[in-house]
Amino acid sequence: MSDNVPLIDILILAAITIFLAFRLRAVLGRRTGDEREQPNPFDRPPLVPLQRGLADQPGPVGGRPTLVIDNDPTLPQSLDVRLSRVHEADPTFEERHFLTGAKAAFQMIVQAFAAGDLAALRPLLSSHLYGEFGRAISARPKRDAGGPVRFEGPIEAEIADARVVGREVQIQIRFASRQVGPGEEHVPEEESVDLWTFARDPRSRDPNWQLVETATGH
Repeated sequence: MSDNVPLIDILILAAITIFLAFRLRAVLGRRTGDEREQPNPFDRPPLVPLQRGLADQPGPVGGRPTLVIDNDPTLPQSLDVRLSRVHEADPTFEERHFLTGAKAAFQMIVQAFAAGDLAALRPLLSSHLYGEFGRAISARPKRDAGGPVRFEGPIEAEIADARVVGREVQIQIRFASRQVGPGEEHVPEEESVDLWTFARDPRSRDPNWQLVETATGH
């Protein structure tokens, strides 16, 4: 009798195994080839263009967003993003080199304008701005023949804005300087802040930039 015990145990285990196999088959079913892959919860959602009213639509169960809005035009772009657009349009653009040239141009233009030197201003200004500077110089009293401007201390310059407008690349620079004008003796306590915009066509063979807009800043 005792010799039959192992055989009975084996039969019982085999029966249990067959029963579990049928139960799993009933619960899981068979693969038909039409099953969809389950999404990986750690995958980044796909990028899609902005759709109006998307933020008002209900999200999926669990609160995990299924869409990421890319390049939302309602949000301001950072200066780094705007500079990247400039680099795409003009791969030769280099910020440090540009700022060095911009400070030299700023000093030359300020001094040439104060001296009424239109010949020196011509290659540095756009046609529109050259006309405005020329009219301002012509409107000076005859007795005011102009004179040199002296810069006290370094000229500080930083990029304030960058953009691509049509065929032009435009860079706005914030200049801070202390200027002593003709006939003045005392150095001003506060710096003068100017916002100047330089532009060039990157497809042009001319590598020079021209001043296209001026404004005062803070």
